[in-house]
Amino acid sequence: MRICALLLLGSAGFAAEPAQKPLQLRSPLQDKNFYLLSVLEQTPGARKAVKSNPVLARIAQEKLAALEHAAAACKLDVACIAAAFEWSDPQIEEAAHAIGNLDGVTEAIRSSGMYVRHHELNDRKLLEQAFVECMRGINHAIGVYGLGKPPRYPLIDAATYDPQKPAYQRILQNLVAVLQDDKANFDLAFSTSLRFAMEVMILNHRDEAARFEPMEKMDNAASFHRVKSVAWNHYPYSVIVVPGSGNDRPGVRLSPNGKLRDEIAAKRYREGKAPFILVSGGYVHPNQTEYGEAIEMKRDLMLRFHIPEEAIIVDPHARHTTTNMRNAARLMYRYGLPFDRKALVTTDPGQSQYIENPLFAKRCIEELGYVPHQLLGRTSPFDLEFLPAIESLHADPLDPLDP
Repeated sequence: MRICALLLLGSAGFAAEPAQKPLQLRSPLQDKNFYLLSVLEQTPGARKAVKSNPVLARIAQEKLAALEHAAAACKLDVACIAAAFEWSDPQIEEAAHAIGNLDGVTEAIRSSGMYVRHHELNDRKLLEQAFVECMRGINHAIGVYGLGKPPRYPLIDAATYDPQKPAYQRILQNLVAVLQDDKANFDLAFSTSLRFAMEVMILNHRDEAARFEPMEKMDNAASFHRVKSVAWNHYPYSVIVVPGSGNDRPGVRLSPNGKLRDEIAAKRYREGKAPFILVSGGYVHPNQTEYGEAIEMKRDLMLRFHIPEEAIIVDPHARHTTTNMRNAARLMYRYGLPFDRKALVTTDPGQSQYIENPLFAKRCIEELGYVPHQLLGRTSPFDLEFLPAIESLHADPLDPLDP
């Protein structure tokens, strides 16, 4: 299997290969953004160790005191409220060092693949780096959805409500009261901040990352169960990936380009190019649209072209062409498609040329930190061959709507 990036050794000297199966997500929005923190919460031994660590126990008390201060003194001052839950760089560094000394969670973290880009680090450094990324992600969520700071893509990812308006200020004041009422459950150093970050995302209706999860038990159930029975040597490609286009106006289920991309993908499927079509596109255009593009592309493929449901995999989370490719690679790995076989990305000529352009690879590196695919060649104006990259499994909480 072409997963050379996986053949890395942890501190115990064992290969650190992520499990090739879907993650079990108890709370998808939190787990996808802050997987390490969820593991620490849900693993009894780790939870006990976090609670008993002197440094982490002190920070937990400091955060509870900050919550009490926010409830008593901040009133409608959103900056005051946010400050109670944000973490300073010295706090993050101090807590990360303490987290790095914990035992009993590294195997789960490596197996998840959620921090696969750090698998070359020893266990302590891996946990430290994962914790730093989580806490920076929490600060980012608080900044964007609590304070109204601009995200990377303000037109589609920004807060729904204006923190300068009294209506939202009262919402945050009420949120603080709700959290104070539940303070007995905030027994870990990161508990109060994690809960606040999750709440401000949910209150802004920015739960896109959690929608349709667990996909392998819902919209992808038929295709997921079919994977194990596929005779892969009957097909030249493992999957036909179809990136989304974005709905062009309110009330429209699927844009004209989305329909045309479906048409060419259906043709490739009927030609026997691959056993699956993977459609990728989330709730993106127009901002906070009621329609998930991949869901509508699947519907279109089934109704217009009679493609069987068991042949369609949906990624209803990607928000850009970069994450179309990344999320496709993730699903290929998680669902057990052969990761060393060529895949096909099929789209209109304009987007296909864009994916092939070196500037697209540059954008991937700037936004993701890596290129989630290796292009192998062009077979038509619509089709590019590629291999997926294992780095695609790595979670990015700085992109909380699709980490």
